[in-house]
Amino acid sequence: MKRYFAAIMVSVASFLVEPVFAASPLAQLTPITGTPVFFDAKKITAVVALPTSEFRVDAETLRLSPQIFFPVPAELSSNGPKPPVTQVLGIFANLMPVKESVDDVLKLAGRDQFVQFTLLSGDKVWMRASAIGWLSREYPAAANPGAGSYLGLGLAPGRPTAVKEDVDTARKAIEQALPN
Repeated sequence: MKRYFAAIMVSVASFLVEPVFAASPLAQLTPITGTPVFFDAKKITAVVALPTSEFRVDAETLRLSPQIFFPVPAELSSNGPKPPVTQVLGIFANLMPVKESVDDVLKLAGRDQFVQFTLLSGDKVWMRASAIGWLSREYPAAANPGAGSYLGLGLAPGRPTAVKEDVDTARKAIEQALPN
């Protein structure tokens, strides 16, 4: 009887709570797990379409990784061919795969505030210009032959993301997207 009563109370509570979120100014995305997440869209720092999988990286590689948030090409190819899925950074500490398209997420977060870069894998990543903490030609702990520059992004600006664009191109793109 207590379980039956508890189930009824949970059902009633779900009807009462849902309208609060429906009128909320919070944005909504649906992770591929299916349960919607409500959040401040200004928290999105990057959007990319990559295959989903568990990237197994040891602690030393993680410490030195020039792709802290975005897997390197070898990690992607070792996981086999999988269709790309939109992944969002900034809501949680790691990438969050979502059902929405990259375009839909960028519209939600303010497309004009994002700069497009090319990861070493060739995949395009859109980063919020104001979330980029630093930009450099070199990052001594990571020797990447294809890297044109390194960006410190969002939650861990001390961890660089290697991109193909050179520093001057990246700097100009960031400056154009930043508010005056």
